[in-house]
Amino acid sequence: MFQLSALLLTEDEEWKMRISNYAEKYGLNLSVSKEMQKMLGQQHYHIYFMDLDVVNLQQVLPKMTATSAVIGLTRKKDFEITREWLVRGARDVVVFSQEEMRLEILIQEVVKQYTIQREADTGLGTGEVHTFYSAKGGSGCTILAVMMSQTLSIHHQKKVLLIDLNAQYGVTDTLFSMQPQRSYYDLLPVVNEMEMRHLQNIANEHTETGVFVISSPSDPEKTEEITDELIAKLIRVARVHFDHVVLDLPSAMNSITFTALSAATRLHYVMTPDSLGLRSYKYATQLFKRFSIGNGITMSLLLNKVNPKSEMTSSDIGKITGTEIDAQIADDFYGMQSNINMGSGFYRNKKHKGDSKAAKDMKKYIDSFVLRLKE
Repeated sequence: MFQLSALLLTEDEEWKMRISNYAEKYGLNLSVSKEMQKMLGQQHYHIYFMDLDVVNLQQVLPKMTATSAVIGLTRKKDFEITREWLVRGARDVVVFSQEEMRLEILIQEVVKQYTIQREADTGLGTGEVHTFYSAKGGSGCTILAVMMSQTLSIHHQKKVLLIDLNAQYGVTDTLFSMQPQRSYYDLLPVVNEMEMRHLQNIANEHTETGVFVISSPSDPEKTEEITDELIAKLIRVARVHFDHVVLDLPSAMNSITFTALSAATRLHYVMTPDSLGLRSYKYATQLFKRFSIGNGITMSLLLNKVNPKSEMTSSDIGKITGTEIDAQIADDFYGMQSNINMGSGFYRNKKHKGDSKAAKDMKKYIDSFVLRLKE
């Protein structure tokens, strides 16, 4: 049985007692020591509880925050020290005994996050899970996700589900000319026994393209109730019954985004050819590395909205980032405008390659990696 491991580094007897009680309550395999160097070199732990009076910040944080949750413990409030720990990647710093209740909440959150991740990693299903993400808003993730869904369904006869995870103000259903009455919010009552029939109750099939679409809740209050567990189980059930599950993600790195990226088999990062797009990509990749997002999955870099007047060329971006550009998508808003306004498919049939330059570029990109999947 999978069990989370934790390490408590302290000489404080009260903390040993308190953390041991929490470990027993939440099923943590806890090790306790005051010898920092000896314990840190022995094995990897999922959670580190660090006595700020014992642990050397410079030595510890860079080595573990990328793959573990680090929680600092202290008995005195010190804004500068707390800020430094948080900047370097600590999950949080808790002041005893005023904030003991918050410590338990933190432990609950970390345990839940690891549990969801574990379920996603070991979940059944062989369907590909594609995430479209950009740290910069307005990069065109939604349109590219829709194009991918449609070309996989029409040109490759795949069973495709598109899930709009832009909670609150997603527009995916508008691009399909749909007015859905239900969203994944309606799965909350059945989250513990979720099955395909529940997904069928909330999904809408786009007759023209054959793509199934699950919309996000339009009510901001409902969005606040969406849990990581719901998103993880939704993706896991969808993988069993669909060849491809396409996720349109928000730019914000919130819990929904993190859960979706953790469940993905392929990440399509969308960048615009300008300094803002480049800077956002830099920040995003640093964040991915810091929190081990995307480890073990294939990442593609898509350069979107490319035109002769772009601030940067693909060659410029390739040299700066040291990353190969997997596809360039033309800036062709007017060519796509009728599809966007009318909610019609970007592709009409198997022989149709798209009316806009962007749709044609996207089809070429999808064709290339589908071919690689067959090899």
